[in-house]
Amino acid sequence: MTNIEEISRYRKMVLFTMFDMPTNTKKDIKKYTKFRKKLLEMGFIMFQYSIYIRFCRSLVIAQKYEKKIELAAPVGGSIRVVKITEAQYKNMLVIENYREKPEKKLLKQTQAVLVF
Repeated sequence: MTNIEEISRYRKMVLFTMFDMPTNTKKDIKKYTKFRKKLLEMGFIMFQYSIYIRFCRSLVIAQKYEKKIELAAPVGGSIRVVKITEAQYKNMLVIENYREKPEKKLLKQTQAVLVF
């Protein structure tokens, strides 16, 4: 990797937006839906439930989106925005321990025929 590629790798940012909003009333649900749609319009993708991410080419662009999120934030919710570098994102540890194990593949298919 050249020196410029290495430097740019640390300047590219990943913007995490995490939110918790009430959904008790129809009005609450409408606010939640509007905010979620706004994130999608801004180019965010769902990372996990109520966690959306957007890849940004630079710190300046990430800061621009932080301001947009602040303007779109509805009253009555809790929103957290975190910036990390692309290099930090690539070093993320992912642990997937599902309660239900994936089904085992059958090595041999069997067939039963019933004759009456």
